[in-house]
Amino acid sequence: MATTEGLRERKKRATREAIAAAAMELFTERGFDAVTVADVAEAAEVSEKTVFNYFPAKEELVFHGGAARREELIESVRRRRPGASVVQPFRDWTMEHLDRVEREPVDATVAIPRLVMQSKSLRDRLFLAWEEEASILAPVIAEQAEEYDQLVPMIVARTLAWTHRLIFRAAFTRLLAGEDRHWVAADLRLQANRAYNIIENGLGGYGR
Repeated sequence: MATTEGLRERKKRATREAIAAAAMELFTERGFDAVTVADVAEAAEVSEKTVFNYFPAKEELVFHGGAARREELIESVRRRRPGASVVQPFRDWTMEHLDRVEREPVDATVAIPRLVMQSKSLRDRLFLAWEEEASILAPVIAEQAEEYDQLVPMIVARTLAWTHRLIFRAAFTRLLAGEDRHWVAADLRLQANRAYNIIENGLGGYGR
């Protein structure tokens, strides 16, 4: 967090974090669909209007971290080292996720996937978010590759994003099945590197 953050910004961030934490506690206890925004407001000791000021849709209480992660990925694509392909930032993104899988408690890793599995509205919002992500990533990749065709960057963006998503899905599916998180992370690192190596051979020169 930047040291120039003012008191007002810190208060807003603290309020946002408190609302999100209260929401996740309720969702974990009751399930996403059984909790109302009014319930969240009461638990966070704020008004419903305040909740909506920070989270325009109920689903954003679950997926609120996605935009920041996407921005970090975009910056990684733009600032990758000279000579690195557009594949590398996605590989790094996946490896960072697997590091968290190995390091963090299983319940923390599977909390959001478990909610999504139980709620159609969350699944619908997630699918929409994936499309939004692809539409944002594609022009960034096109810019880096000096690519003027609209279709090819979209294919590249989806290929790389879905590689990460499938590895993420494999991780939480195996954790939910009771596998040891250290073994899951170690095994998926090998499989992820193999997948990215295959993509690198095909896309390695793209965007250099």
